Amino acid sequence: MATTAFCSDSPPIWFGLSGTIIVFQQENGPKHTSRLCKGYLTKKEMLHQMTWPPQSPDLNPIEMVWDELNHRVKEKQPTGAQNMWELLQDCWKSNPCESG
Repeated sequence: MATTAFCSDSPPIWFGLSGTIIVFQQENGPKHTSRLCKGYLTKKEMLHQMTWPPQSPDLNPIEMVWDELNHRVKEKQPTGAQNMWELLQDCWKSNPCESG
């Protein structure tokens, strides 16, 4: 999909939710990182763009949560399966998250 098509085809999908802040996720391919596309998305103040590494279209937001959880548990060096389960639960409960 070319940048111009991306910018002209997308608004009906995104902007049907009046007043809603939308978190927009996209890979860092050329059509998404062009000046035209960046300028277009910057004008849409209700869009929050997530930062992604280049060429990573398969990333899913939950992967960031699992990665953080993995790091936290490894730091505590679990001693067995039961201890790992308890650490996972503790780390999950202490993870700051947005509600609403």
